[in-house]
Amino acid sequence: MIPYSLALLFITGIVFGSFISVLIFRLHTGKKGILWGKSVCPHCDKKLRATELIPLISYLLQRGKCKKCKKNINWHYPVLELSTGLIFMAIGLFSLNPLWLFLIYGFLLTFIFFYDLLYMEIPDEIMIPAILIAALGCLHPATITLSDGALGALLLTGFFLAQILISKGKWLGGGDLRIGAFMGFILGLQATLIAIFSAYLIGSIVSITLIASGKASRKSMIPFGPFLVIGTFVALFYGKVLVDWYLNFIYL
Repeated sequence: MIPYSLALLFITGIVFGSFISVLIFRLHTGKKGILWGKSVCPHCDKKLRATELIPLISYLLQRGKCKKCKKNINWHYPVLELSTGLIFMAIGLFSLNPLWLFLIYGFLLTFIFFYDLLYMEIPDEIMIPAILIAALGCLHPATITLSDGALGALLLTGFFLAQILISKGKWLGGGDLRIGAFMGFILGLQATLIAIFSAYLIGSIVSITLIASGKASRKSMIPFGPFLVIGTFVALFYGKVLVDWYLNFIYL
């Protein structure tokens, strides 16, 4: 992709990232008006002007504080906007096709990452439509087949369900089952294996680091959704490279 196209994807991404932050807040609080409601400061309920809603730029100009109450704006707003911009740009850079479909997947995966990170749950209002979209996405000729997607979804949901039953819900939750189905329909069987391996590897490294630094204990609850999202992106962006490397390695 030419630089102008990547820049456009980045700008589009940070705009959609701003919308994700609104979606997360209103779904979690139960406030109405997701599409048309007025944005307000969560601390003082000040209605925000258009100049205070420019993705990333407003946060920098206001130095991370509300103009009225001067309280800090939560860190996740600019991080979410920046992350969505970079993800959209990466989808274009890696030429995932069809672009529009993978941008939708990128939007949904970003939502899952931050919602689970913040609240340790995933709302069905997003996950059920996401699974349906991913299943229908398999009908596009440029993507994996529906049977391959179904196998990936069955593999992950079965694997997660077994862990839920064995641990009696202590290791994973119902939200992880839905994420697993979503991942499977996006990736297919082979890439799903890469995604789940990556998710557990990265999750283990982060968990050990947090415990070693004293920021978490063995009994701490750590959301698994963000690691599943990272694993999905690893499989999307580097799946073929990793498979080729592994095949070359075992046949040395």
